[in-house]
Amino acid sequence: MLSTPRGRARFLLVTASMGAGHTAVADELARRLRAAGDEAVVIDLLERAGAAGARLRRTYRLLLAHAPWLYDASMRFWMHAPHAMERLTAAGAAPFERALAEAVDEHRPDVVVSCYNLASQCLGRLRESGRIDTRLVTLVTDPGAHPYWISAHVDLHLAHTRDTAARLATLGAREVAWVAPVLRPEFATPPDRARARAALGLARDARIVVLNAGSWAAGRFRQTLDALAAVPGWQVLALCGRDAGALGYAQELPAVLAVPWTTQLAPYLAAADVLIDNAGGQTCWEALACGVPVVCCHPLPGHGKVNADELRSLGLIRCVDRVADLPSALASAPAVPLAGIDPFRGADATSLIQQVARPPAPLTEVVR
Repeated sequence: MLSTPRGRARFLLVTASMGAGHTAVADELARRLRAAGDEAVVIDLLERAGAAGARLRRTYRLLLAHAPWLYDASMRFWMHAPHAMERLTAAGAAPFERALAEAVDEHRPDVVVSCYNLASQCLGRLRESGRIDTRLVTLVTDPGAHPYWISAHVDLHLAHTRDTAARLATLGAREVAWVAPVLRPEFATPPDRARARAALGLARDARIVVLNAGSWAAGRFRQTLDALAAVPGWQVLALCGRDAGALGYAQELPAVLAVPWTTQLAPYLAAADVLIDNAGGQTCWEALACGVPVVCCHPLPGHGKVNADELRSLGLIRCVDRVADLPSALASAPAVPLAGIDPFRGADATSLIQQVARPPAPLTEVVR
């Protein structure tokens, strides 16, 4: 294994442009590794895979929009028959495995860190076949444990809750550790509510709900927005992502501030009394870091439901299944965290990843 000058390690971080959560985590990990003096390169697997990556992204968006039941059924089947689903997905994975093998050959990393489930599966098969011999880490960006994140040939899986880590271990992950959510620096010291509202020109005493539907405005965004806009006495900040249609729709509603795609979410979340979400992903962690309660409404099929169930079981969020229940959810927004659980007590992901690059240093905080 090649090593970099002056004891620095090389890291290759793999993400995918399936929404924005995977990339946000990979970019922040890379920033931290570089700040510690290591080398870190981030690649988008879907971009590297060319037409196959574009087709996979398009198929996923179509399923969410037009056949969510099919996506949800496939995720549930995968949970019950992981080996069968892995064989099925492996049959069409050649373009992704080739892209990853080429990236490893190009960058010669000491460790590859996957922030995307398909990349983890492909990297595991590449290592099993001997096409790569690089050490491998998977950072599971979902709070819900699911076998589509797991490869027995990955050295270490990192999870954002102790419960998720334990579940991944029972599903077959070799070594698993609980790490704190990987958030951008502004969420370490977010603005208080008064400063955030002043910066955004919002009334200090307003009741404000933020609606988040991710970078794609996926799910029942319009129905949820209509329901929130009809609740008397509340101002809605609608995070419309990169969806021009969602932005235009939100701009037509009274009492709604339509927010186009932005990576500067800390002021919007810190200004809120409550966040309405549908995926249980990165934005939920960001809101909790700002001390803002989270209500999940109509979670996305598949991973969204798994995530919401996990966070609800830990007492970190509330869930409602109908938009008709949103007014009561706003009226009784819970404290953060609901059950007195500190979701940020996990180990530092950067430190554990660096340990993998420098064996035989023993790994700490490993669940199994």
